[in-house]
Amino acid sequence: MAKGKDDDQLQDEALEQGPAPGKKKKLLFMLIGIAALVVLAGGGVAVWLLMTPAEDGNKSAEKVVKEEEHPPIYEKLETFTVNLADREHYLQVEVALKVSDPESQEKVKLYMPEVRDVLLRLLSSKTSEELAGQEGKDKLASEIQAQVNEVLRIKERGKGVKGVLFNSFIIQ
Repeated sequence: MAKGKDDDQLQDEALEQGPAPGKKKKLLFMLIGIAALVVLAGGGVAVWLLMTPAEDGNKSAEKVVKEEEHPPIYEKLETFTVNLADREHYLQVEVALKVSDPESQEKVKLYMPEVRDVLLRLLSSKTSEELAGQEGKDKLASEIQAQVNEVLRIKERGKGVKGVLFNSFIIQ
């Protein structure tokens, strides 16, 4: 043995010094390679998640797009003229309903007496102050949509009446 050191002492000294300089570079390259693989795998998972269509109930995004491909369907209602709740003004309004499909349009026609009744009651319950601003008109449109869908017994969101448009809106 060299200078009286045994094998155990030589191993202890080698461990205290750490790995040889060539081994440090190999370890560094391995760590960089592993980190790059983790980043690439994470990116691949993110791309896969973003490209996979989200489920909306039982409908995929493709089915929703197909439903939107047909031209919009509108059902124009007769002109409504009502005395407002403040009894000093009256409202004359032309309404068009945007419906989701031809079946809903036929259902609106079938239930037209009930639709007109519920709208007359709703319109005559409003005051001129409630309807004067944009917020009032928007609120009225959403109330009309809800009331008509209730008459049509449609509970699914996106079915039946999808929107309410005012073709004429006169308060006097």
